[in-house]
Amino acid sequence: MTFLIDAYNLMHAVGLARTGLPAKGLERARTRFLDWLADAVRGRDATLRAVFDAQDAPAASPEADYRGVRVRFAHRRTADDEIEELLAAGPAARVAVVSNDSRVREAGRRRGASVFACEEFVDWLSAPPAAGIPAPPPPDKPEPTATADEMAAWLAAFSTPPKRKKK
Repeated sequence: MTFLIDAYNLMHAVGLARTGLPAKGLERARTRFLDWLADAVRGRDATLRAVFDAQDAPAASPEADYRGVRVRFAHRRTADDEIEELLAAGPAARVAVVSNDSRVREAGRRRGASVFACEEFVDWLSAPPAAGIPAPPPPDKPEPTATADEMAAWLAAFSTPPKRKKK
């Protein structure tokens, strides 16, 4: 499975970044983050692609490998834009999106990819490698099942009452 990771989103979720870091501090935080990902994914049948925002980058850079983690900077775009483009480029059957951002999560759902909140992904990374590829988490809003009688009662209770004829 390939995990498309909204990198700064996950970095903030795990406490490896904070707003207002100077450039050198952000670079060190990114390196710690990528080291953590590379160590955590070792022994698993998974490909990690960390996508970073790079709206203010002076030049584009190709996707690179960092200790087995694919690293991509979204030149003059957001990571959200880049992840949506990556999702549109290929089949989503063996792709999972990792983000707490609703836009990124919805883009993954629309393309048929598995969607993981940052916390769910960290739980999977923290489990022993024998756990294999995680099953997609349950939907955020499970669909309730109602019997025909329950549905009729709800419709009766919440439907607009019929208009009365004026005399």
